[in-house]
Order: sequence, then structure tokens, then C-alpha cells
Amino acid sequence: MGPMRIPARYPVPRYSDPEDVRLTQVIEASTEPRMGGVNILGAPFDGAVLGRKGAADGPAAIRDAMSAFSNYNVELGLGLEGAKVFDLGDLTLDGSDTLAAHRQIEAEAADDIDPGSLLLVLGGDNSVSLPCIRAASKKLGPLGLVVVDSHFDLRGEIDGKPTSGSSYGLAVGELKNLDPRRAVEVGVHGFLNSRNYYEKAEALGITVVTAREVWQRGPEAVALEAYEVASREAEAVYLSVDLDAVDLAYVSGVSAPSAGGISADQLFRLVYEISRNDKVKCADVVELAPALDPTGRSARVAATTVAYIIAGHVARRERGTRSR
Repeated sequence: MGPMRIPARYPVPRYSDPEDVRLTQVIEASTEPRMGGVNILGAPFDGAVLGRKGAADGPAAIRDAMSAFSNYNVELGLGLEGAKVFDLGDLTLDGSDTLAAHRQIEAEAADDIDPGSLLLVLGGDNSVSLPCIRAASKKLGPLGLVVVDSHFDLRGEIDGKPTSGSSYGLAVGELKNLDPRRAVEVGVHGFLNSRNYYEKAEALGITVVTAREVWQRGPEAVALEAYEVASREAEAVYLSVDLDAVDLAYVSGVSAPSAGGISADQLFRLVYEISRNDKVKCADVVELAPALDPTGRSARVAATTVAYIIAGHVARRERGTRSR
């Protein structure tokens, strides 16, 4: 573990039942990434957000919300009681220095990425995706990218610095082994983007799947297409989830909530189907700002998203075990 991390804290279960192991009891603290499992890393930073602040509190709120979960999903027929999940704690980041924070995130994420595991980063504003994508690109080789977001986030730097709206534009612009034709953006909708950025996505060859298409085609079909595009001639696939893709009826505690997005259930099904694939080596869940939603609803959606990503990785491992 890097020299400046705060150990993760999970709530103590309110009761003890040997027949009901809670998900937070499955997760182990670790000072080093562990091979073959899911390694969680918190990046509590919101110094580059373009809208409302609060995402620095996201990692802690996600962990707190996970206390509500048990270990089995009836709909998937899948249990997490034997999952290998390790929490590496939170990075200590200077919220006033975006460039320094990004350098630290990139360096420490690179240390934690293992080709046989899944690094799952809890944000933080959407700017933290950029250093994590950089680390994955340098550590894993040719990379594909699947983004779930209401926005294209294809801006350049503003005042010489990356922002929460520039991660994917800067990544595909600077990383030679991230071909934009292996990038897929899912969930774009409404009056939330300029025509210029839509035309930029088209010119780059980015595959765009709108929120309406997710409703029409179903998340499983969209996930299949997204992974096929992103994994083509790639050594690894990075999954980035901005929670503002979800309609504000489910998620209002983000910097830029929006009406007309995908549903919470569609998000869960998307990330599960994508995470089940072997090339998915890194993922992030970003933009939860818990103070902006005192109901706790948004944190619960974020935590459930994390649980479905973990479930996808477990399903992948179980499939491999059965095939041997």
C-alpha cells in the first residue's frame, strides 16, 4: 500500500446471524492488492468538479450503504459469501491541487492494478477516472473503454487543468493504446450536451448508445455490444460509471442530476453483464455526493452498483471454475 492511505471503515452489523453473512463481513481490509479478486480503492477527491461539490465524501458513503446488503442475489442465483473482495482504503489527496492529486491517483492505481484481478475505484468526482484510465493503459496495454454517463465528457482542459467533464476526451486524445473506436458511451440523453461534443464523438469513432436506446433494446443487449466494441483487439477493458446517468428519480445526490436517464435496475444489469467478461480489469463508480441527497437513496444506488460489479467478477470466476 502507498504511504498515504486511510484504512476503510465499514459499519458493524447491527445483529449476528450465522445464516446471514453480510456483504461487509465478506470484504477484507488489505494493505496490498490481492490476486484473483476485487480490490477496492477509494479516491475521495472533488477538486475538479464543474458543478456541485460533495463527491469527496462518496467512498465513505458507499461503504456505509453497503451495510444493508446480505450475500445472495435471488434474481441472479449468485452468492457473494465466498467472494474475494479486499479494500485497500482511501488515498489521502489534496483537494486544492488537481494535477498533484491526479499524479498520486495514477501512481497508486498503477501499483494496485493486477491483470488477474479487478481494481474497483470509488470516487470522487469524474476527473479521477482520467488518472485511473492512464494507469490502466500503461500497466495493461491496448485498452478499451465503456462509459456509463449522461454526458460525453470530451472537453479539454480548462485553465490548464483537467475537470470532471474532460476525462474521456483527454484519455482518448493522449493515450496511444486507447483507440477511440474502442470507446463506448452509454446513457447520453436530453439537453445535457452540445452539438459540438456529439459531432466530436462521431468524428473520433466513439460508439454512442443513448439512454432511450437502453430502454428500447434492454441493458443486456447494450452491454453485449459495448463489450464487443471495447474488447476488440484490446488487452483490457476499463468500465467507468458516472452515477448521473441514472434518472434523478433514483439518483439526485450527484453534481449534475438529470431527468430522463436510465433506471437504477438498468444500471445494475449493465454493469453486471459487462463485469462478467474476462478483459474487464478496472472499473470506477464516481460522482456520488451524499450530502446532496439526504434521503440516502443515491448512496444506496451507488453501493448496489458496486455489489453488481463484484457479482460480475464472481460470476466470471465461477464460470472459469466450471469450465476446468
